Amino acid sequence: MSHSQVPQSLLVPLNESQFREKLQVTFNQIEAAFTDVDPDVAECEQSLGAMTITFADKSRCILSAQPSVRQLWLALAARGTAYHFNYDAKSDQWMDDKGRGVEVLSFLKGYLKEVTGLELSL
Repeated sequence: MSHSQVPQSLLVPLNESQFREKLQVTFNQIEAAFTDVDPDVAECEQSLGAMTITFADKSRCILSAQPSVRQLWLALAARGTAYHFNYDAKSDQWMDDKGRGVEVLSFLKGYLKEVTGLELSL
């Protein structure tokens, strides 16, 4: 049975070190996309396993590590909305835990375009 045929329930989850490594790569990728963004439009900051993106209207998008469940959570405070993402080793992406096919970087890119009009390279 190949890896792609192994049921998800039988795949070994990331250990904490792997989880933190994958999370940091993602956070660094997001932060790098903000390098040339005017901080009056949107500002990105990492601190203690979390990332906060603050917009001109002071609304925020918060990405946070949830090591106990090996998830990345994304909260849109102004909308009262939250998403939980699991790392999918097969696609090397963080995918929503509800099976809706939502990938964290694509979702964030679309949200940032909607809120700021910016097209970031994520």
